[in-house]
Amino acid sequence: MRIIGGGGGGRRTALAAVTAGALFALAGCGGSDSASDSGSGSGSGDAKSGGTRTVKDTLNGTVQDVPKKPKRVVALWRTGTELADMGVRPVAALEGEFLKEELGGKTFAKVKNVPTVGTFEGVDVEKVMEAKPDLIVGMDNGGLSIDYKELQDIAPTVIFKIKEPPDVWKNYPKLADVLGRSTDFNKRNAALDKSLAAVERRYGKKTRGAKAVHLSASAGSTWVSTKKSLAWKRLDAAGFGYLGTYTDKPKRYVEELSSENIPKLADADMVFYSVDLYGKTTPDMDKVLESESFKRLPAAKAGNVFPVTAGTIYTFPAGDRQVEDLKKAAEKYKPAGGKS
Repeated sequence: MRIIGGGGGGRRTALAAVTAGALFALAGCGGSDSASDSGSGSGSGDAKSGGTRTVKDTLNGTVQDVPKKPKRVVALWRTGTELADMGVRPVAALEGEFLKEELGGKTFAKVKNVPTVGTFEGVDVEKVMEAKPDLIVGMDNGGLSIDYKELQDIAPTVIFKIKEPPDVWKNYPKLADVLGRSTDFNKRNAALDKSLAAVERRYGKKTRGAKAVHLSASAGSTWVSTKKSLAWKRLDAAGFGYLGTYTDKPKRYVEELSSENIPKLADADMVFYSVDLYGKTTPDMDKVLESESFKRLPAAKAGNVFPVTAGTIYTFPAGDRQVEDLKKAAEKYKPAGGKS
């Protein structure tokens, strides 16, 4: 067994290492219903199904001989969610790319047995070769140390650039394009934006002036989402105001919040906390919500604490859940003074 690479990070559910130069965690990806299984292609550059193309401006430069209709795809970091959402079942993937807490039951049943070829910390070259891919795809923020050149010798390897987690969502149509999949991303994304705007039209009069804040917690740490997060973007689109501390030139998509600093959220009129696709919290999130310092927050005392599906699940079903969560929160929110 020969492993290439070895970088920092953590599981997808662990929001860790958020300093400016650190690798953001959230290693795996889940998704929606997947369908297409392995095909008959074998080895690097197999173009029998429709020719090849050149893909430019990737993390690993210009990639040639990319099959226009790949049939055997290996999924590296951050691509599992979106592959599944497009109906693509890879022949192999990194460990943690498909998590049950991020998938519907039917979807997870289809992808849970996809063979693994390593983790974001290192890829087993022999296992990749055994998968006989005709395309390898992934994302990287520059914090991984995987040797993509060696993988390129096995099959065309396309690695999309990301800086922050929201970039994973922005790469959705690019990934679909390189897979040769027709996708209605623009149409569905526009519909999602329209649904969020509808929440603002209905409730924005009482929620836009509210100072909301979004929390997640795992791996022993608590995090506050900033203006660079997808969670903030969707809260904003749905008509919720936000604590200015986390919108004024933030360095990262989240900022760590120590337990002794929870009282600093006292100015928040409402608090959102992250849940998975099933509406469940992490044990660390439960500890935060049950802590005395959290219960003493004005928002908690007023009952203005609401769950919202995690903004790090990059599927349209998750986006739809977020809309419903935000709509329910807007309905239940009670502004100071009891006016609604």
